[in-house]
Amino acid sequence: MIKHPWFRSLSMRILAAGVPFFVSQTWAPATLQVLAEDAQPASAMNPMNSGAAGQETSANPPVEKPMPPAPNSPVMMVDEVVPPAVPQETPTSPTPTSPAPDQTVAKASDAKQPPKQPEPKPQSADQPAESKKSEPAKKPAPPKPAPTKPAAPPKPVDKPFLSPTGVDLKKGAIRVEDAGPDFALQGEYMAWDWSAEKGWHWLGIQVVATGDGTFEALAYPGGLPGNGVAARATMPIGTPQIKADSELLPTLWQGSGKATPEGLLITFNQPSEGRKFVTKDGQTGQLFKGDGALISQAVKWSRKSQREGAQPPANAVVLFDGTDNGQLKNLKISPEGLMQIGSETKGAWQNFHLHAEFKTPFMPFAKGQARANSGFYLQKRYEVQVLDSFGLIPQFNDAAAIYRNKMPDLNMSFPPLSWQTYDIQFQAPLFDEQGTKIQNGRLTVWHNGIVVQNHVSLENKTGGGTKEGPEALPILFQNHGNPVEFRNLWLVELSPQVLQASTTPPVPTCLPVVATPNACVSTTPCCPPTKHRRPARCRR
Repeated sequence: MIKHPWFRSLSMRILAAGVPFFVSQTWAPATLQVLAEDAQPASAMNPMNSGAAGQETSANPPVEKPMPPAPNSPVMMVDEVVPPAVPQETPTSPTPTSPAPDQTVAKASDAKQPPKQPEPKPQSADQPAESKKSEPAKKPAPPKPAPTKPAAPPKPVDKPFLSPTGVDLKKGAIRVEDAGPDFALQGEYMAWDWSAEKGWHWLGIQVVATGDGTFEALAYPGGLPGNGVAARATMPIGTPQIKADSELLPTLWQGSGKATPEGLLITFNQPSEGRKFVTKDGQTGQLFKGDGALISQAVKWSRKSQREGAQPPANAVVLFDGTDNGQLKNLKISPEGLMQIGSETKGAWQNFHLHAEFKTPFMPFAKGQARANSGFYLQKRYEVQVLDSFGLIPQFNDAAAIYRNKMPDLNMSFPPLSWQTYDIQFQAPLFDEQGTKIQNGRLTVWHNGIVVQNHVSLENKTGGGTKEGPEALPILFQNHGNPVEFRNLWLVELSPQVLQASTTPPVPTCLPVVATPNACVSTTPCCPPTKHRRPARCRR
C-alpha cells in the first residue's frame, strides 16, 4: 500500500479541484485505497464490496468521485504541474484482480516522482554494523602458518647380515675366515665343453656372490680372461658400457642361481642347448647340458699375477714395504702390516712407473661403485679405478678403468680377498711457457700382468681431480670408505727420452700363473688343448 506523503497530497489536491482523470483498472483501486485511507473505513475501499470494479468495461471506464482530504492529511502549498491522465488499459481478463503488494509498488512508481534518495547499501558480512563503529578496531588476525610437510617416515633399519664369526657382510669382510659360506662357493672354475664348431675346449666360469645365497656368473668359451681368453678389441674412449653380445667383447654367457643345502645351481643363457653348472663344496663341480646330460667335471682354479711380489729395482723409490719409511703422508698401517686407504706420497713426479698390490674386501651385498671402491690418483689429477669388478662385463668406472673415460680392454679382476697387481706407466702432459697444454699425457695399465690400457691419451683430468697444469703433484690412494688394503708399493722415475723412444714400458706382458692343488698344472690354461679326448679325470 502506497503511503508516500507527496503522492497522497497530490492526489487529494487534484480531487479537490474537481479535475476528472482516468485511471487504469490495474492501479485505480490502489489509488482509491490510498485516498480514502484516512476518511473512510477499510470496507469502503474494497472494490469487491462495492461491486463497481467488477462492472467496468474498456469502453466506458467509471470515474471515481472526488473525496475531500482527510483532516490531518498533508497538502502541498506550492503549485504543481498536474500529470496528464494515464490512458485506460484494456484488462486481459474480464474479472479484475487486486494487485499483489509488489505489483502495487511497481505501478505506483510510474507516476512522476522526485529523484529517489540512494538506498543504503547492504552491509556485507565483513563490515561491522554502525552500532559497532565506536568499538576499537580489532587487530588483524596473524597470518596462518604455512602448512608443514608431513615428516618423512623413518628409513627402515638395515639389519646386519652376520657371518658365522660375527662380521657384518653388508659392511664387508677383509679376512677369508670371516667371509661366510657364500664366499666358499664364489670363485673361478674350469671345465671341458663340447660344440660342433670347436670340439672339446675349455670353459671358464666366474661365480659371483651377490648376498644371502644368490649368485651371478659369466662363462667364457675358451678359458678365463688372461688364460685362453684375450681382449678382442681396444675399447672406445668415452663409452660408459657395452652389451654382453658386443663384438668388442669375447664370447660369453650370463647366468644366475641360488644356493641350497644341496649346493649351488647356475643356469646359463647358452643359446643352443643351454648349460648348467653345479657345485656342492665350492672346490669341484659338474657341467651339464640344458636337458641334464652330463658334459664334464669342473674344478676351482686359484690364480695369481706373475707381478705379485715384484721386487723394486735399485733406482726405485720404495713408497711402502710394511713400515713407515717416511715416504707417505696420513699413513695408516693395519696390525698385519698393510697400508690403509687415504695416504698420499710426499714426493711428486712427472713421468714414472708405479707398481702396487691391493686386495678388495668381500662385500656381496654391495652393488656398483659401492663394492670395494678406491683408486690411484696420479698427480692428484688422473684416476685409475680400484673396484671389485670380478665376474662383471666391464664399464668405464670399473677396475683398471681410466675413471669415466675409458673402460679396460679386458676385465682381469680376480675374486675379492685375492691379491691383485697394478703396473702403471704415466707420462705427464706438456705445457708451453704460457701454461697452455701442447701435448696430452699418456697412460698404460697392466692389471694382474695383462695390458688393459695401452698408451691411452689423457684428454683431461678425472672429474674430481686437480686442474691440469705443468707442475708435478703427489699420488693419492683414494679413501672411498671401503676397507681396501695395499702392500709392496714402489716407483721408478722415467725420463721423457725413454718414453718417447718406446711405447712399451720395460715390464713383462706375461700371462697370470695358475696355482691350485686340484688343477692340471701340467696343462696350462694359457694354451687350451685342441685335440684332447673328453677327460674322465684331471691328468698330470
